[in-house]
Amino acid sequence: MARRFRKLSFPCALAAGVAFAALGSGCAWADDAPDYSANMFGDLGGLREAFAKIGGTLQATETSEAFANPFGGLKPGADYDGLTTLTVQVDTKAALHWDGGLFNVSLLNLHGDNYTPSYIGALQTISGVQGDRATRLWEIWYDQKFGDQFDLRIGQQSLDVEFATSPSGAYLVNSLFGWPTLHALDMPGGGPAFPLASLGARGRWQSGPWTALAGVFSGDPAPQTNPDPQHANPYGLSFPLNGALAIAEAQYAVGQGEGEYAGVYKLGAWYDSLSFADLRYNIVGEPLADPAADPTPRSHRGDFGVYALGDQTVWRGAEKERTLNLFLRPTFAPQGDRNLVSFGVNGGLALHDPLPGRKNDTLALGFGYVRLSNSAIGFSTDSALYNPTVFTPVRSYEAVFEATYQVQLTPYAQLQPDLQYVSNPGGGVVDPLHPDRKVRDALIGGLRVNLTF
Repeated sequence: MARRFRKLSFPCALAAGVAFAALGSGCAWADDAPDYSANMFGDLGGLREAFAKIGGTLQATETSEAFANPFGGLKPGADYDGLTTLTVQVDTKAALHWDGGLFNVSLLNLHGDNYTPSYIGALQTISGVQGDRATRLWEIWYDQKFGDQFDLRIGQQSLDVEFATSPSGAYLVNSLFGWPTLHALDMPGGGPAFPLASLGARGRWQSGPWTALAGVFSGDPAPQTNPDPQHANPYGLSFPLNGALAIAEAQYAVGQGEGEYAGVYKLGAWYDSLSFADLRYNIVGEPLADPAADPTPRSHRGDFGVYALGDQTVWRGAEKERTLNLFLRPTFAPQGDRNLVSFGVNGGLALHDPLPGRKNDTLALGFGYVRLSNSAIGFSTDSALYNPTVFTPVRSYEAVFEATYQVQLTPYAQLQPDLQYVSNPGGGVVDPLHPDRKVRDALIGGLRVNLTF
């Protein structure tokens, strides 16, 4: 059994500090004070309201979850992981009498253990909040509005906050429904996305139903000194500038009025200027799987990918909260000689108000599929050819199916049971504990708790 909660974790310390501030301030709540009922500790005894008067907002959240796989994956077992976030924003108009400015800084604390690489071996991480244990700076940026239609954001940013997002997919737990798996596996360092971010600039233009996003960021969110990006940038303070990642996205929103069938459609593309190693051939065109060949891979300059997304309300019930949304997001990376994944797609549905009397609950079902590139598949084929006495499966794809139910216990607390099934983990790789077979399909059950302080 994996190690469980520690005597005093970061979330506990944060909660204790917030509670002390609330008790010690002695501030009375005014009758006309803003509604802070969506926070566990309300107005923090007047602290939030006092901070708001100078243009500031303070938000802290905790996500704690436990997963277990009774069979399949790398090994059966159970584990705990969690994420605490602390975000501070300051509106420059209230703070400095400067119109249109917003300053943001956010911190992350990842605690517990990284379940997916330890127990499952999947390419599509079982949870979107898993990562190596660390406390790090996540985002720090300044956003300035220019009129009513355009704003510019400069600083360290996590692209999964704005780019390629699916509103309905956000209810699901697996990371593939957040930052696309193809992006995470093909971009250097996983791309500027949780739990890393990159320096850069992003512009946004909005007019009616249309929105356009475009930005240029560091080509790798971690210094290129360690094969593990999270270890290379353990505190989020390295601010590396390696090459350039350019990304752009067009969005079109429909049916945004009350009672309408709302939807959003997106089309995006990215290009990274860094060099990428060939997955199958060396510098003279020989198979890298050949033990007698030079192990130096051929180098390729640049890489790109494209993606699309549709998220649409397709049904409304008698109650206004009861809606059914469908979503689909395909991704492509055509240059297969340098990419582990050449195609990915995920989709599903989200049913709001699924049961009588549970208008704030959500039931969501989803699937994710990634196909490995021809070069990645070819390398495994070559390995089997050059090492006939060693069991070497030919890699192909990985698929994930998920069902989850988000229970809104209070305005600040959610409970979320989750069930996932992973087919062909890792795309079909050798089980390190049983080298005569592939890693087996895995069934995973989990429980997540979300708290907003």
